[in-house]
Amino acid sequence: MPGLALTENFKFLIMEMYGKKICVSCKELVEGGIISKPTYDKYVNVGKLTVARRGARNREALVYYDSMYPPVRIAYDTKNPDAKERLQEQLKKQQITPMNIRLKSDDKAVKFYKAYTPKISMDRQKEYVLNAKVMNAMMVQENGLRSKHSEHGYTHKKLVRKTVVALCEELRESFKHTLPKSEPRLMEKFEDYKKYGYAALVSGTTGNQSSRKIGAREGRILLRLKRSKFPVYTDQQIFDKFNEIVSERNARVAREEDKLKPIKSPQTVINYLYKTSIKLWWYGVVYGEIAFKNEFMPQFDTKLPQMPNTLWYGDGTKLNLYYKDYDKKNKRMVARTIDVYEVMDACSEMFLGYSFGVENFLTQYDAYRMALETWKVKPYEIVTDNQGGHKKPEAQYFFKRICHLHKTTMPHNGQSKTIESAFGRFQQQVIHKLYNNTGQNITAVKESSHVNVDLIMKNISQLPTLEEMKEQYLQCRQEWNNMQHPTSETGMTRMEMYTTLNSPNAEPLDDYEVQELFKLLSKDSVKYNKQGFIFERNKQEYRYMVYGEDGLVDMNFHMQNVGVSFRYRYDPKDMTSVELWEVCAKGELKYAATATPKVVIHRATAERTEGESERLFAQIRAQKRALAGHYIACEELLLEEGMSEAYTKLVMPIPVGESQKSMERQRKEYADEELAAPVQYPEGVGPGTYEAEPIGIASPGEYTKQISGMTDIDFYESLIGSN
Repeated sequence: MPGLALTENFKFLIMEMYGKKICVSCKELVEGGIISKPTYDKYVNVGKLTVARRGARNREALVYYDSMYPPVRIAYDTKNPDAKERLQEQLKKQQITPMNIRLKSDDKAVKFYKAYTPKISMDRQKEYVLNAKVMNAMMVQENGLRSKHSEHGYTHKKLVRKTVVALCEELRESFKHTLPKSEPRLMEKFEDYKKYGYAALVSGTTGNQSSRKIGAREGRILLRLKRSKFPVYTDQQIFDKFNEIVSERNARVAREEDKLKPIKSPQTVINYLYKTSIKLWWYGVVYGEIAFKNEFMPQFDTKLPQMPNTLWYGDGTKLNLYYKDYDKKNKRMVARTIDVYEVMDACSEMFLGYSFGVENFLTQYDAYRMALETWKVKPYEIVTDNQGGHKKPEAQYFFKRICHLHKTTMPHNGQSKTIESAFGRFQQQVIHKLYNNTGQNITAVKESSHVNVDLIMKNISQLPTLEEMKEQYLQCRQEWNNMQHPTSETGMTRMEMYTTLNSPNAEPLDDYEVQELFKLLSKDSVKYNKQGFIFERNKQEYRYMVYGEDGLVDMNFHMQNVGVSFRYRYDPKDMTSVELWEVCAKGELKYAATATPKVVIHRATAERTEGESERLFAQIRAQKRALAGHYIACEELLLEEGMSEAYTKLVMPIPVGESQKSMERQRKEYADEELAAPVQYPEGVGPGTYEAEPIGIASPGEYTKQISGMTDIDFYESLIGSN
């Protein structure tokens, strides 16, 4: 029966976890007969149901259980009274099963209790070592459970505690350890062990510890010695120096109550100084304020983005791969390393773009350019560190264009940038497999982080070249991107996670939009002169000119802008053109023209190509006609003002290289509109715009026009009459 089939299927549609919160599917509510689909849609719209995940083709919509409209939640609980228990059972099945009854050896514990002061008997050492191994197993169990819970988006401290206690009791039956049987005392001892290590398991009566206490006066001396910078004391030296000071002081005082109490064990010094209440007062002095901040200051719990392209990280680091190179100074082959700047999507851990080289704005630019050109999406937010050149005006302009929000991490706060952790795992999981892996550093605790440097140095000739090493890196990046994402519940690779989902806050880009993003704006203005637009970048000179569609100099732009300053917008990877932007009032920019590299023509005729010659003579003709057109336009302006040779009887010079006959021909072309002036008259000036000056004011043109019809006698009579 259809109804029966629905019931059979529905029993599997129980609650599920979405992130760290319990959710119920739309299908549960609607097909389960709790509410109708129209009611569901209405409740979503008015906020009575909060959508955690929207439905898709192969994905059910989810709503948060705790925020459901109370009548709906009550109806759901009534219909599914065991939903939470079934969810809990499902989660329990995912817990780490108790470890096999086997304890891992601990050589460090053996050495610690063997060298402990005061001396510990052999039997007691064995007891402490066994208890330490049990504590280690409990820590492994606890960390495993918490990690598993975190993967599924929830925490269950009570369950973790019970599991750890149960493990302790199971090991007690097998190994007869002497840890406390009381759960509160056991957990107290467990917490002390995690804080203080092996010393926490030593009995308080060992070496009569209970009788040894450090008073205020003794504490002040110990703290002063620990804080000392001249000289700097080790903990053992503090023990020795303290007893020396106490011995000298006690020899000077008579009253017993004024004497200081010596310390019999260096461990007592350590126990006192490393108590948090005391450690606070010397840690910053010894290790610096940054270390103090990282040790004691609270940290935020943050949640990584749930969607790709919501947040991109960028960071530069040393690439742990050797390559061979020739040292010209020492004339031998050497092993070198190189830095790389990588851009990563925070959600998917997908490596998006990279650039080799020391971290600066150029490497940042290349890496982000690769990321955007490859994936054609504008992320919502980009976070970089405080290295590189992001403070430069060009960099600020660039980051403002390629994302909606650009931020930098807090100084000396590596925890705020996930890419450092991801890149570290990348080098450990992928890079380390290569023969030329450099390892981590000599202080790395894990032996697997070290390499046989002697072997590599002995076989430098076998190392790859720089180009071969770069190819290795590209293959490693590809392997990382195609590896399963560590938190994916569906087994998706980083590539699948990145390409399947996309944040609604990200902006898809087409080819033109991508190209426009990478154009930078110069910081300073450059003056356009008769030789064109000339500037210098990175110690290289660039010479540009504005040309028309015919390939010749745009005379209109050129003649009007000689002496005008422009800022230029350019693509560092493509300098075949630059945009000129005029700075207007209030610093606003107005597009003026696009300039291209200036055409260079050989001066020697023999070295000049046919195309060069044609372009040269065409440009000469164009400039002559432009000059003639401008000359004729100026003539019209003179006629308009009454200042031409016709009135002054002066012979006006014609443009250089022109004859009177050619000028007459070009005047005719000008009249027939076959020749035009390269530059328009200024606004309000030109033929038809002339107005007579007010009474009492005469322009030079009007005065000339007036006296031009007078004889010499008339002229002088006018002068006499005026006197």
